[in-house]
Amino acid sequence: MTRTRYFQITYCLNDERHTFVQSDTHMHPADAWYYACLHSGIGLSYGQNHDQQNDAALRRHAQAKGLTDVSWVKLPD
Repeated sequence: MTRTRYFQITYCLNDERHTFVQSDTHMHPADAWYYACLHSGIGLSYGQNHDQQNDAALRRHAQAKGLTDVSWVKLPD
């Protein structure tokens, strides 16, 4: 059974810093960018594949909308 963990994700949207907590079983940089896009409200590009295999396209989309500096840390259990 996979255990749910909690991660703190931080990003900048138009030079304003935002932080939120996201639950998931794992976290990778591509996951953090994906969640930051959703949390920020910029969403995802219609018809685009925004998964780990297409991390570059996701980042280009996010940065074009003003989302930058995505980072994450695992919170203590």
